[in-house]
Amino acid sequence: MNPDTLRHMHLKHACLPFHHLSDHKEVGRWKAARQAQVKSDVPTLAKRPRFGTLAPLMSTEPAENNPPQEQSFQLDLASLGFGPSWVSGPAEKVSGGGRGPRRDDGDRPRFRDGPGGERRGPRRDGPGGPRRDGPGGPRRERRDEGRGHRRWDDAPPFRPTVQAAFYPDDAKFEILGGAMKSSRMTYELFEVARLILDKEDRLSILIRHAESELRPDATISISVPDGHPFLSEADAVSHVMSRHLDQFFDKVEVDVEAPKGSFLMVARDPRTGALLGAPTHHSYQRNLREHHARHCPGVPFDRFKSGLEMVREQEKIDEWVKSMSKRAEYAPKDRKEGEPERLETLDAARGFLLAFRKDQVVRSHAEARFAGRLLEEMAPGPIRDSVRFELERQRTFPLLTANGIRGRLNREGFHIYRKGKKGIHYACAVRRRCRDPQAAFSDSLARIFSELDAKPGQHAKDLVAAIAGEQADDAARAKVAAELTFLISEGYVANLPDGRLFAHPVLSGAKAGAEPQEAGEEGGDEGGDEPGPEEK
Repeated sequence: MNPDTLRHMHLKHACLPFHHLSDHKEVGRWKAARQAQVKSDVPTLAKRPRFGTLAPLMSTEPAENNPPQEQSFQLDLASLGFGPSWVSGPAEKVSGGGRGPRRDDGDRPRFRDGPGGERRGPRRDGPGGPRRDGPGGPRRERRDEGRGHRRWDDAPPFRPTVQAAFYPDDAKFEILGGAMKSSRMTYELFEVARLILDKEDRLSILIRHAESELRPDATISISVPDGHPFLSEADAVSHVMSRHLDQFFDKVEVDVEAPKGSFLMVARDPRTGALLGAPTHHSYQRNLREHHARHCPGVPFDRFKSGLEMVREQEKIDEWVKSMSKRAEYAPKDRKEGEPERLETLDAARGFLLAFRKDQVVRSHAEARFAGRLLEEMAPGPIRDSVRFELERQRTFPLLTANGIRGRLNREGFHIYRKGKKGIHYACAVRRRCRDPQAAFSDSLARIFSELDAKPGQHAKDLVAAIAGEQADDAARAKVAAELTFLISEGYVANLPDGRLFAHPVLSGAKAGAEPQEAGEEGGDEGGDEPGPEEK
């Protein structure tokens, strides 16, 4: 192919826009033909890096056969800047819109330096922490200032509103104590406390306001009809009005004139389905407050009001108008002279209770006791949350509860002792008896003591097998079991609920003639309310 023709083709393709060179196959075939021509015509010519910047080729023909080249073909195409970078030569440094200059290696710099100043400076070490140095670098902490909700670990700790102490319920403890006595087992004092704390209906809970020492007026109010505790008298009275109104009043329906006018909508409580009236009627607000006090006193009034539905169906509007033709009035029970005969509204009934029946409605004290079974019935609030918070703490480590039940265990006939000066406290219906070194026991009983001293914590079946022998008959085993039962009933051996057996220690010479309590039991532990040294 003639070199002039090649240069003409080169100029033609270089001047075209980039999208006209999309046929890569055609360009590839032309490039292969061009390289083959260069190798055949000029064997010593070095390979050009870009065909867009090729200089005019040298010819081996004489000068007279080569006419002068036209001036237009001697133009340096690289200076025109047409076409893509692979056509026009080395990559140009093109400045994008606000993205900063591109470096020679093709990577865009992170910051822009120049007359405009830095568009985005380096990150500073602040509340968000330093940047990650790499895949294994330190992780930055999350910012919380001004970014929505705080993290859960930054939430303030729960502060109980009331202080709570737990004691056994009389009826439940009578059943529990009877079972403990009949089994003649020895129980850890903490295990007895956990057994009582395990079920809420086994508890009698004593509470007092957390700020009672700083505020003498901080009292606990009790609803007299059912014993529910509250932080204020108003809450207790609202509770009585919502649940026990029939104990104080007889409800009487009276015919009245129905509302007149056109009503576009009526409010309905989605919880109960009751129609509360048209917002434009004069009794609307009164109906809302009476319904709130009667059916959902534990819900804030604003939340209750925002949850109402507005019904525009004519049937519902007519139903409400018909219901307004009758009005409920309240006649006090056991009415005395000077008291009103009828009360037209719930607010009037509330005032009547506070004026004439307050001692039957609410009582306020610095401390209040209520049954643990009421926790399940109580509405969510600060008292229930505080009591259950302390209950979970005591279930984990029942120190206060164990100290609180010691006096009750002693009154029920249980004996409390401590194993060693800093050991565990135990409770048993049988008084512990330590062995006197001067006392004589039968050979069979001494054999039991010897086995338990050598290997304490054995189970009854293992002890019987070790003493009677593996090949012993049932009669021999029954005899050993009977002797073991005798030692447990006399207090020489402790039988724990998990089946382990322990023989009480032998008295030292100085305590041989002392009473059992003086030998191993402290007077403070026998029914006292003070903790042992290891519990303080």
